Amino acid sequence: MSIESLFGPGETDSEADDEDENDVPSERDSDSDYEDGQPRTSPAGSDHDPQPDEPPTNENNAEEDGHVNAENADYRQPRPPFVGCYWSGVKNAFIRTDELNTTRPRGSRPQGYIWVVSINGYRRTLAQTLADETRLTAQLAQRQRPQGTSTETLFGPNVTNNSLLEMTWYIGALGHDAPYAWFDRISAAWRIAVDMCGDGSGAQTMMSYERGERKELGHVQGISRCLTHEGLKERIRRWMRLALLLASGMYRAKIGFAFFTGQTWEFMGGYVQKDKGKPHYRFFAHPPIDEGECFVSLTHAHWL
Repeated sequence: MSIESLFGPGETDSEADDEDENDVPSERDSDSDYEDGQPRTSPAGSDHDPQPDEPPTNENNAEEDGHVNAENADYRQPRPPFVGCYWSGVKNAFIRTDELNTTRPRGSRPQGYIWVVSINGYRRTLAQTLADETRLTAQLAQRQRPQGTSTETLFGPNVTNNSLLEMTWYIGALGHDAPYAWFDRISAAWRIAVDMCGDGSGAQTMMSYERGERKELGHVQGISRCLTHEGLKERIRRWMRLALLLASGMYRAKIGFAFFTGQTWEFMGGYVQKDKGKPHYRFFAHPPIDEGECFVSLTHAHWL
């Protein structure tokens, strides 16, 4: 079963669709913290380095090498990079792009950052790291509900003329593997949508990270069953796009969305899990189910 057979050629969208057809801003003009047109930041080590959003740590107690990422976590980029630098989440630092330039920067260092010779870059202090992570998490929670399109108006018993509808959808990155972060963000968004429908409503969502059969690009494939209305289709797709927290310079997202037209929940549940056991595979269901509850064969899915 191909994506085209599920959604049809007209059931996907991109940035151009949002701007031209739905009058919805794409990631190029979203309210991201990293918009094009911002004043450029100064090169690492210049006399005009910008200050981070959060207050600095106590200068006298700052770590010698900043906050070393012992857990090997991939930290989110906290701010636009200094010119001549790129962000490394694992190193928790902005690293010089010119590896041959190992001279120590002139001028005062940015607040909350420490120049570390061994990585040739500015690493955050522990206090700055915690402050940035708290801020970014709060921004993520706030932006899960798009402006003017809250989940209360899309899902749940308060939706006018609502019924329990089943829908299939996917999210891909044009020409690239979709980031795993998109899987985490869209699963969090659909969890909220299911919870809005209430216990006992029969609402559920199920999704996986899989690879396409033709280009083998990673994408998120999912099905959802919620109290909603068919007339909200484009608003739901817009809500999904905004839940990805797309920013300028990121991959371009393509979202396919369609209500069921003859499919069964059991069949589509197996289709979602068809890559089970492969290294790239991830699975999410809410309310939780066992991953092995259904499987897909060449033409049929079976509920075990």
